Amino acid sequence: MRRIILSFAVLVLSFVFGALTMHFGMHGSQTADMDALRAQVTIAQAGQADAHTELATVRSQLQVELGTRQALETSLLGVQQELGRTRDQLAFYEQLIPPAPAGSVAIRAFDVQQQDELLNYRVLLSRNAPGQPAFKGRMRFTAKGLQAQKTVKIELTAAALGQSAAPSDSQQSPGVEPFALAFDQFQRSTGILRIPPDFIPESVTLDILEGGVIRATRDLGMDGTAVTPEQAIGVSK
Repeated sequence: MRRIILSFAVLVLSFVFGALTMHFGMHGSQTADMDALRAQVTIAQAGQADAHTELATVRSQLQVELGTRQALETSLLGVQQELGRTRDQLAFYEQLIPPAPAGSVAIRAFDVQQQDELLNYRVLLSRNAPGQPAFKGRMRFTAKGLQAQKTVKIELTAAALGQSAAPSDSQQSPGVEPFALAFDQFQRSTGILRIPPDFIPESVTLDILEGGVIRATRDLGMDGTAVTPEQAIGVSK
């Protein structure tokens, strides 16, 4: 009998031990699974935070680009309005200025100002030749005045770079013809002419040449008055 009771007790203890072992084994496996899940949640949360940061950055860039676009649109609108006003003014002045003969080049404005041994000039040319190839020619400046107590006429040349402290639109790179012209309807030119130290200019003549032919000419006194009215000579083919 004692042997039967002892065997039964051993059997009960073995069952209890096995049950406890299974319980703790399953609990340990569940703990490991939960730890893995917690790690995955942490990684997902970090990825979500990065996504929020990138979204905020993209939104900020979009706002900057939108502001830049609006500023460009405003600037473009202003330029278009200014261009419209300029076209209206040009049309108004074209009505006031009698048109030159068809195909000819006209000197619309010519002014010279003496500064020591230099002459600052400003020229505005126009051409009434719609649909024709661009006019290509050059300007020629000649001056009439006193030299060695005699009245002489000399051809003026462009001042060298750096000869004047004031900037000039007509200053060209070395080797480039400073008086060259190439335009369709209008050409504005400014620059500096050199005069000899012993020469006293009384008037300056501007000739517009195409090849060797004078297409327009104007003679201007040093006081700004026209010596002779502008002439349109020949027709630019």
